[in-house]
Amino acid sequence: MSHIYISVVIVSFLCSLVSFRLHYPFHLKLISILLAITVITEIIANFFLTPFHLRSNFPVYNIYMLIEYPLLALYFRQIIISKIFKKTIGLFLILYPVLWCVIFLFVFHLNEWNSYGIMAGDLFIIIFAARYLYELFTADHLIHFSKHSEFWIAVALIFYSCCELPILGILNFHEHNWNMTLQLLTILQILNIIMYSIFIYAFLCRIKLTKKRL
Repeated sequence: MSHIYISVVIVSFLCSLVSFRLHYPFHLKLISILLAITVITEIIANFFLTPFHLRSNFPVYNIYMLIEYPLLALYFRQIIISKIFKKTIGLFLILYPVLWCVIFLFVFHLNEWNSYGIMAGDLFIIIFAARYLYELFTADHLIHFSKHSEFWIAVALIFYSCCELPILGILNFHEHNWNMTLQLLTILQILNIIMYSIFIYAFLCRIKLTKKRL
């Protein structure tokens, strides 16, 4: 399953490169950069722990989340219209790194799984994505959703984050039940595959529209 997941992540990054070739907006290029970081993270976490003298991949993922959630927040800050939400995202960009540091100073070590950081990040990403979808659905102009990359990215993020939150909550209470942990982690990988597959469509769906404009 992990090899399928990593393959889908790599494909999603390669497809996202079209954002540079066809001059997509900056916020879509930002997602492409995040996908590049994701690919590097997954390769290191799964194949290069020994060269980095790591006993587990927890430190790799813990550092990744410090990059992932601020970049996603910055992405939504670019596309959300509401000034209040823009300011809220600005505060998130400042406070989330602070929260990350506090968690690792007082709750977890870097080589332990930081579920609190992920749950906090997921919660805010759900809020930001939901706000963006609300603005899309209440827009005065007609939007062709099948060709709207930002719509599909928001849907993918809400879908995955809403599923990941309860799963992480269960893992926090059943950390000694190894069979259940493996099953839940497998579900998370399947959800990841679905999310990155939607990302692939998000970057490719507007190619014909872009060619027409050219």
